[in-house]
Amino acid sequence: MTSWTEAQARALITDPGTLKRGQELAAPAKWSNLGQTDTAAWGECKGSGSTPYQTGIDLREPAFKCSCPSRVFPCKHGAGLLLLLARQPQLLSSPTPPPWLQEWLAKRQQTAGKQPAQRTIQQDAHLSGLPAPVENNDSGAASEAELARQKREAQRLVRMQRGAEELEIWLLDLIRAGLAATESQSPSFWENQAARLVDNQLPGLAANIRELAALRHQGTDWPERMLARLGELYLLVRTVPRLEQLPAATRQEILQQLGVSVKKEEVVATQPGVADTWWALSQTTTEEDRLTVRRSWLQGQETGRFALVVEFSFGGQAFTTPLMPAGCYTGSLSFYPGLLPLRAVPGELTFTGTYSLAPLGSTGPAQLLNDYATALAQQPWLRELPVLLAGGVPHQTASGDWVLHFPTHGCVTADASTTLPGNPATPIEHQPDREVALPLRCDELTGWELRALSGGYPLTVFGEWTGAALRPLASWPAPSPVSNPAC
Repeated sequence: MTSWTEAQARALITDPGTLKRGQELAAPAKWSNLGQTDTAAWGECKGSGSTPYQTGIDLREPAFKCSCPSRVFPCKHGAGLLLLLARQPQLLSSPTPPPWLQEWLAKRQQTAGKQPAQRTIQQDAHLSGLPAPVENNDSGAASEAELARQKREAQRLVRMQRGAEELEIWLLDLIRAGLAATESQSPSFWENQAARLVDNQLPGLAANIRELAALRHQGTDWPERMLARLGELYLLVRTVPRLEQLPAATRQEILQQLGVSVKKEEVVATQPGVADTWWALSQTTTEEDRLTVRRSWLQGQETGRFALVVEFSFGGQAFTTPLMPAGCYTGSLSFYPGLLPLRAVPGELTFTGTYSLAPLGSTGPAQLLNDYATALAQQPWLRELPVLLAGGVPHQTASGDWVLHFPTHGCVTADASTTLPGNPATPIEHQPDREVALPLRCDELTGWELRALSGGYPLTVFGEWTGAALRPLASWPAPSPVSNPAC
């Protein structure tokens, strides 16, 4: 029987208010007739009335049912039951589902079987991004709509090219004046340029300008990092006039970098699905006003491919895909087109349980740098690369920074000119009885959590390599001593 953790339960409860009320209900005294099977959990929760609320969970998706009048899923009773399942699963001791739950589960099975047959021609057309068939052979309206769409796209392209030309002049002026001159510039110097780019329908470039403004306040090495980012931005600007001459994958990558969004339906309709058993390696959420953004990194256990699923929730609504940390899913993902496809759209994913062992396919620091160099050659605007590292021991330096130490055991891992970011005095070369250290980008709490999990022994760490440091997102104890992980 699959075991659930509280972190996995919380990942399915997107509304903070529901989570708070669910925690209050996750008490054994409030429940009766608790039970569970491999695929479902149920119970009856005391309410203000004489009749308790019947609450059930289909653990295969998961999905929730409750007899309360709430239209939020999960409601506070579903959230409380899920948290109770994670905290005290032994309390859900009954093995026989009640009739009301069996009826609900049976209807869900029937609905799932009928869904493919119920899709209409109009729905298929919508998912493919194509116009729906027009009744009575009236193609005039469809042709007129297509011409209007093409006209809008042409007008946007003209505005984008004009905005890129203006930005190129602005960048050249900035370089001629020197980076030191930017220290005396007011915030409006950057924001005015970003606003002009938004007006010219280039939100991706506007975001880059705002990031440049923030770089000046991030460390003493900001001139080097700003110069590198300016070079990336200039390369991107110079591609805009040549969009039509670029290969399809490059053109699609450039458009996404410029801020032209691609609809999920279009990705599913135009990109082949990659079928695999997908493990959810990590999940992070950020909130801004009432918008919640969730980033889930998955890894295919047969293909070894990484996939980033980004989803949004407004006002506490449920996410489209019920992903949770350490969850196992079978099904297919469709990857966004581009030079280095990482972001993906889930298709029909089936939840099959959870995993506890470290994922396979981990590498050492030398292979990480080689992989990053290869990826950067493919996609020059790469911000982070997903990576699994095995054999590293978290350690805090005298300056308070956190690093992952990897023993080299005297192996030749790269030529003598290769150095690690953040540690230029240590080349990756033939170094008997020395260690390679990868900088970690994490706060004090995360560093000590890694250290506590490690206990001084190697870990398998998953994270995002930024080119200068590793942002750790998940970790597992090494199942056995890892020999020579840097080789």
